[in-house]
Amino acid sequence: MTERKAVYYGQVELIPGIICDGYVLDDDTAVMSERGTADLLGVHHKSLQSVAVNWPEKTLKPFVDKGFSVAVNRVEVASIS
Repeated sequence: MTERKAVYYGQVELIPGIICDGYVLDDDTAVMSERGTADLLGVHHKSLQSVAVNWPEKTLKPFVDKGFSVAVNRVEVASIS
């Protein structure tokens, strides 16, 4: 598998007052940082990692869009400054 690179960075505020890091990868996929997503959901980032392995939960499956996925992938983020 090819390691992806983040080509754009910004901050995402999906819920008022909770801001997390967002990136666009070199394949045009929009992603959010693991820690930012954990903050958004109000969970510890290690809890989010364990959820990613079995996503989506059977009880949540009817409510999750078919194209949506949760994955833990390493991405190279290079500082522009």
